[in-house]
Amino acid sequence: MTICVAYGPTPEGAAALELAVRESRLRGAPLVALATERQERFDADAHEAGTVRADLESRLAELRAEGDPAADVHVIDDGGDPAEAILDLAAAEEAELLVVGVKRRSPVGKLLTGSTAQRIILESPIPVLVTHAAR
Repeated sequence: MTICVAYGPTPEGAAALELAVRESRLRGAPLVALATERQERFDADAHEAGTVRADLESRLAELRAEGDPAADVHVIDDGGDPAEAILDLAAAEEAELLVVGVKRRSPVGKLLTGSTAQRIILESPIPVLVTHAAR
């Protein structure tokens, strides 16, 4: 069993990564962390803007403990639909669980606003574990 996590440089992405590391450890399953190229440069206004890959690798190093199952990072360099790219890579990795973080929204916001996470949840052929960022 492989666990995949869809990561973005947001509090929700950090929560998803933390949950995925715990699930990987609990199940003894390898972890694959996924991010999209579209997110590759973020926080352009910050003094030290970084890359999603560097941020993801740094967060993984902080969360993982000695003896944890293997972890790998993939940055998808697909300029197209991020939900489709994440689902395609999860399928290529033969993942059996996909972890995503979602923003808290009102019922009306959920009705009117689409999102990458929502598409992943609705279109994934494998179980999706959803988490929120801590308030």
